[in-house]
Amino acid sequence: MTASQDLIQGFTAEQQRLDMEIRELDLLVGSTKTEVDRLKAREEQARARIDEARADPSRATPDEVFSAADEHSAALARRVTMEGQLAQLQAKRKLLDRVNSLIGQAQEQLEEQSRQAEAAPAPPPAPDEPREGPVDDTRLLQAVVETQEEERRRIARQVHDGPAQAMANVVLQSEISERLYEVDRDRSRQELGALRQMVNKTLQELRGFIFELRPMILDDLGLVPTLRRYIQTLNDKHKMKIDLASNGRDRRLPPEDEIAVFRLIQDSVVERIEKAQAKQISLRLDWKEETLDILLQSDGRDLPADGELTSGLRRSERVSLLRGRLQQEARADGTVAVLVSVPIRPAPTLIS
Repeated sequence: MTASQDLIQGFTAEQQRLDMEIRELDLLVGSTKTEVDRLKAREEQARARIDEARADPSRATPDEVFSAADEHSAALARRVTMEGQLAQLQAKRKLLDRVNSLIGQAQEQLEEQSRQAEAAPAPPPAPDEPREGPVDDTRLLQAVVETQEEERRRIARQVHDGPAQAMANVVLQSEISERLYEVDRDRSRQELGALRQMVNKTLQELRGFIFELRPMILDDLGLVPTLRRYIQTLNDKHKMKIDLASNGRDRRLPPEDEIAVFRLIQDSVVERIEKAQAKQISLRLDWKEETLDILLQSDGRDLPADGELTSGLRRSERVSLLRGRLQQEARADGTVAVLVSVPIRPAPTLIS
């Protein structure tokens, strides 16, 4: 069996696996949509009971009003959560379709080249012409990563315009209800005050979720301010101290390089926290004329130099997209150092 036939069989097996995962994902998307519709109906019923009580307070007791308000809040919170999960499932479905399509194209190209090779062997390449393989792995990986980032951007916009606004409306509604309910004021203020605190906390968590998906300030301010914001978020979340230093003249990079560097650092820091159980981490960026050197040093366990990161990619794959160099070493002081050197490409100039 030739190498091309091995690759074709590998692509076929991968497509079969993806097809099975897509079918399972479709079932999950369908059940999630059904649950969202059920929660919407439950939410509308509770809202109707609240509206009836407002129109004629004598028709409902305070306990019934509070019960309807609690049911409405619970249904709303659950629906927002389920809609967020639904958006993620749909994004994953679209990504799998894209990957499946890319694999299918690569398989068709291999099969066509295999048929041509069997019919008439290709002449050897000229000395100055490099031989090209049937599949460019870097281009395939780049396409997958670009699709992932596009889905992250779309989900971030969707969550920002949907659930975040819904939570803000709940806060406003609770303040209005606090003024409207004149029966048992102490209990009303207590219940609605607790609701407001819960929703404000949810809003903060949701904003953090949006930042994880796609940091909006990366497009506006660049890499270093985004990293400072992200490191502060990790410090608050994990109750630890991560030091960040940027030396030299930082500058804007091409958008695809900025997001690739940010994801590389994000994945590597999360790996040291979650897998290596690190407690002390330092991150240093050295901006030189032609390269950006990134040094991540931490305590914790020594991990494989090129293990799979939380994004599903390996660190070497992240670095190869940036055409950089990677080193990892366990130092004598017990720390682990990861050094990445990335060539700096100038950002495109905007014409005003």
